[in-house]
Amino acid sequence: MLLEFYRKRVAAMVIELTREDPHVVKLVIARLRKAGDIAPDDLVYLDRIADKWIRIARANRAKA
Repeated sequence: MLLEFYRKRVAAMVIELTREDPHVVKLVIARLRKAGDIAPDDLVYLDRIADKWIRIARANRAKA
């Protein structure tokens, strides 16, 4: 039970980091894939979230 709570907290923190700095998250994911530390299809969900927040940031800059 404690482990499940910990995993949820870590996931929430990673998603928040993705919102705050999606470019860093994409860079880290790319480095992990290149190094072979993760499978190519791992972290696709975070990659998509990062892309979403990059698009949102660009749209906000265009409106300003």
